[in-house]
Amino acid sequence: MHRYNTISLIEVDMRRRAARTAALASGPLHVEPYESVAEFLANGNTETLIVVRDEGQNITDLLQDMRSRSYWAPILGYRKNPDIIRCSQLIVKGLTGYLPEPFDQSDIQTLFEGCAAELTSLINSRFAAAEARNKLNQLTPREKQVLDRLKDGLSNPEIAEVLNISSRTVEIHRGHLLHKLEAKNAAAAVHMTAQALMTG
Repeated sequence: MHRYNTISLIEVDMRRRAARTAALASGPLHVEPYESVAEFLANGNTETLIVVRDEGQNITDLLQDMRSRSYWAPILGYRKNPDIIRCSQLIVKGLTGYLPEPFDQSDIQTLFEGCAAELTSLINSRFAAAEARNKLNQLTPREKQVLDRLKDGLSNPEIAEVLNISSRTVEIHRGHLLHKLEAKNAAAAVHMTAQALMTG
């Protein structure tokens, strides 16, 4: 949890939001309360630990926003009497963890410490996936076509034939995409496309 200085708490109910904010404020992290996911998305910091009541589409909306804007932040869902199947489904979709109500900062700390290695690995892989998606979004349509053919294992002359362009043009596009992706070679670029597909 050392990576984060802020907890963004998303809770629709004003009384519960005040109670959760007070409970969370007892720890070392700053707490930013939000009334809704929409308010958080409009005003919130994406470099934060997000704690959100699992109600309606809250968590799904956050996960979709992260994918569409190519960022990732850990999300902890919470509610009284959580449904274990729903918790599992949300974790598969990208939720970091789940807290039963009531909770405070020490419960969050315990969650992170209890599975520190696994969560660190998960957080790092999701950050890497978001970064890979962000880099891939910078490619031109033609560079994406060249990269797709590289994924298929085609050589420059084969790519040129398939795309009906010269081998030299393929080399230029390949050089540009490697530069944009900060990849040392085609294998690293192809690996980045696989990394971008990871849940995040």
